[in-house]
Amino acid sequence: MKVLAPIRSLDELEMLAASGAEELYCGVVPREWTERYAGAVWLNRRTPKGGNLETCAELKQLVDAAHAVKLPVFLTLNGPYYTAEQMPLVVDLARRLSDDIGADALIVTDLNLLMRLSEEHLAAALHVSSVAATLNSEAVRFLLNFGVRRVILPRSLTLPEIGEIVSDLGGQVEFEVFMLNDGCAFEEGFCATTHHHSVGAFCTDLSEMRAEFEWDGPLFTTRRQNWLRRNLTDYREWVWYVNGNGCSSTPKGLPYGPCGLCALPDLARIGIDSLKIVGREAPAFKKMASVRMVRDVVDRVRSGAPRLAVIERAIALRETPEHCRSGYMCYYQVDGTR
Repeated sequence: MKVLAPIRSLDELEMLAASGAEELYCGVVPREWTERYAGAVWLNRRTPKGGNLETCAELKQLVDAAHAVKLPVFLTLNGPYYTAEQMPLVVDLARRLSDDIGADALIVTDLNLLMRLSEEHLAAALHVSSVAATLNSEAVRFLLNFGVRRVILPRSLTLPEIGEIVSDLGGQVEFEVFMLNDGCAFEEGFCATTHHHSVGAFCTDLSEMRAEFEWDGPLFTTRRQNWLRRNLTDYREWVWYVNGNGCSSTPKGLPYGPCGLCALPDLARIGIDSLKIVGREAPAFKKMASVRMVRDVVDRVRSGAPRLAVIERAIALRETPEHCRSGYMCYYQVDGTR
């Protein structure tokens, strides 16, 4: 299992490499895209300055420097879809990213784009984004028709579901899973909202939502009313955890929020290839702290540490066992965490 870290500038490379990153992913939004599609139009699920490099020249420097320290760089072209007008521009950018800049892989969601890039025979590998909602083995088999090297599994999948997919198709394609930081209250592959600053994302405000109930009718007994109120309270708490514990951090600056550290022994047994740390747009310190945290636990798994000892270490690193015991902060439910 390799530690996959987000990066958005050359200045972050030395820090991430020293912290234990083994793969990198980033995005770029060229000036011609922003000039043509100003506003809330995604090229790669981030705004031009929200976690992206701004020029291909900057990206080339980053890729060359990363390759010099033996780190591959994957580029995001993971907009949910592209229009017929946009597609030639995106395909041309993919060619430049692969053959001119030297990106090791392109992360793609749109099936039309995936099909077109598979016909281009690019030097860069093709990775399928979690936004493609690859939820079962048959979906992965379909994607193999396009020559994909890696599938990023959605964070909504359980460990048994992940295990079944990898058991069916392990060896034919690599599998990547989410490991740390952001969550999503929905299945992001079926979500049509945008996180663009000019629009906002209503999902991030769900924990504060107000609700009014009409209790007319015989169905709404006092017991059922209390149940509905408790359910709403629990839902708000879960959304708060999904959104990074209210976007907060520990006193030492380590990130709160969704986490899969306790599942690492199980993910290693299943045969997962890569562990994704979320947060292209995050501050450099959060990226560094996240990579160090994941690499600490990964190294213990690699050394053969007992499963429960690994889990205890993961919980200790989070510094807030009460959050771990809630179960709401876990990407994957694991025995021994409560």
